Formats: sequence, C-alpha cells, structure tokens
Amino acid sequence: MTWQRRWERLDPCLVAMAREQQRLKQQRTELTEDPFGAIREKGIVVMTQEDSEQIEGLLMDWYRWANAYRPHLGAPRVSAYGRGMSDTDSFTDGEEADTRIFNAQCKAVDVCLDELTWQARAAVGIHTANKACGNAIYKNPRLSPQQQHQEYQRAKLDLLPMLVKRGLMRVSERNMLHERGFRFKVDALVPK
Repeated sequence: MTWQRRWERLDPCLVAMAREQQRLKQQRTELTEDPFGAIREKGIVVMTQEDSEQIEGLLMDWYRWANAYRPHLGAPRVSAYGRGMSDTDSFTDGEEADTRIFNAQCKAVDVCLDELTWQARAAVGIHTANKACGNAIYKNPRLSPQQQHQEYQRAKLDLLPMLVKRGLMRVSERNMLHERGFRFKVDALVPK
C-alpha cells in the first residue's frame, strides 16, 4: 500500500472533487474582456462579442426550457390502445413548429452542458438564474463573485465549439474575420 495524504483517505467523492479541482487549477488561465466585449486569453481573441451574445441567448432559452419541465405524475393521457400513435403533421401551425424547433434546440444545448465539468454547469446555472430574475440572488458559496464570473466565461468558451459543431450558432462573423486574415487555431483567433 502506498502512502496517501490525509485528504486522500476521506470519502471517495470528496477525493475525486479535490483531484478535479487540482487538475482545473493547473489548466486555468486568466480570461480578460476588452472594452468591445471580446474575450481574450493571453492577448488572443477567443470569443467575439457576437459569439458571447449568441451563447447567452441560447443559455437563457435553455434555462426557461429547463425550468418549465415538470415530471409526469398521475394517470396517462392516452388510453392503452392508442399509445404508439401520433397525430399527423398536416394540421400543425407555425407556432407548433416553432415550439418543436425550440425544444430540439434546448435539448441540444442541454447535451452540450452535460459535457462540461460540474463547476462550469453550476456557474452557468447560477448566472442564468440571476439573469432571469434580474438580481444577484443565487451564488456559489465556494467561489467569490469574480471567480464565479471567470468560471462562467470559461464555460461559455468551452461551449463555443460544441454549439458550432451542433449547428446552433451562426458563424458569419467568424467567416468575416477569416476573410480579413485571421486563422483559427484551437478555437482561438490568431492573426496571420
């Protein structure tokens, strides 16, 4: 048996959380926001203002969708012989089609959020809840407000390639920057 630190002999869940914290501290770098709203990491633009606003819009839609969820309790709405059947789409109107698109979009954002670390998911949840209610009511007792904001910015940065890959974000400004002489390197914009 190897020698372990005292904290490594505690509850396995706490040990896993502590190890993940250590790993994240080694990976973290300082994110700064310039006056025009672009997010920079070590002086390199990694997210434009338009990207940030699109992600915030998607996250707010996801928050409203997630809060509207209520578990099904009680008897089923459909009798047993009609369970597998569905009505045809011939009578759908524009509002119902928009609702289906909204639900599909929010489910895709939910899948992307599930791929983040628990700290990033908590930061996104706290920020969207505070933005939805209009005040800073919710907070993380483990982080200061500045650390909370840094973690939220890091989560948005991690979400950017996932959302682009799923086709949830418009990339018009990125294409425009590419035409102006910027190239993409590991989700960062670097001048040629």
